[in-house]
Amino acid sequence: MAEKDFEADDPYELVPVRFPMGEGVDADAVMARCFIEEYALMGMPRLKMLQLFRSDFFAGTHAILDRRGEPFIQAIVDDVYGPVATKEA
Repeated sequence: MAEKDFEADDPYELVPVRFPMGEGVDADAVMARCFIEEYALMGMPRLKMLQLFRSDFFAGTHAILDRRGEPFIQAIVDDVYGPVATKEA
């Protein structure tokens, strides 16, 4: 397997960039929805979605969970995936 040392001017280096948000825009909600929609489109089951946010390996999702809590994330998951089907007796 070929390996290449990192170079200071590597064009493939990942570089985070911040974009200004309009006044009153909830950046956490926009970003969380973006993550959730992305993984939902790749086929991730809704039950695994919170695991993505709970894992500190995924810094972006985990930071949103830390700031806003699970009910905030769960509400967006429910909005993206639709209501949970429940059995009635």
